[in-house]
Amino acid sequence: MEKTKLTYEQQRVLNVMRHYYALHAHLPTLGYIQKKLGYNHPSSVQYHVVALREKGMLDLKHRRHTGSVREVPLIGSVATGPAILAEENVEGYVPVAEEKLRSRNAKYFFLRARGDSMDKAGIEDGDYLLVRQQETAQSRDKVIALIGDDATCKFLEYTEDGVPKLIPASTNAMHKPQVMLEDFSVLGVVEDVVSPQRRADG
Repeated sequence: MEKTKLTYEQQRVLNVMRHYYALHAHLPTLGYIQKKLGYNHPSSVQYHVVALREKGMLDLKHRRHTGSVREVPLIGSVATGPAILAEENVEGYVPVAEEKLRSRNAKYFFLRARGDSMDKAGIEDGDYLLVRQQETAQSRDKVIALIGDDATCKFLEYTEDGVPKLIPASTNAMHKPQVMLEDFSVLGVVEDVVSPQRRADG
């Protein structure tokens, strides 16, 4: 039997649920969706969720996570092609289960990837990068590097003399390694890559 087309509001609710599920591997609460979309009552959300389930759009067998959650700030975009100015304004907060973080004591932030210079490393334009904030990194770590006022995501390596190099991993031959002789610092190490659209479509 052919599924009924979704209404505008059902599609909004479904998009929020898919995005949340891509980040956490479980479905959000009605209260989360209510707050995200600005509904006055949870019952309004429940109405749309029931409709989505009846239309075969949801798998509600996933259990909700009951552990602690950290609100990780999303602070704009970072270049994975030619470096662009890093935006430090917080766009919002992404809830992340503490058990998914490798360090309970470290600070974390999300950046949105731009460009194609790390596509061979599984980072595509529009992906969300979960970054553990720190000033040092090991060779072959995926790092967020600050070059002057520009931020970029690359692999970190070192020359025989110990000079840091930023190495792309791209199908695009225009991206070249950069030897960083000055005006360079590490903002953090990429701990995870979240691709909401690809996971939702899959």
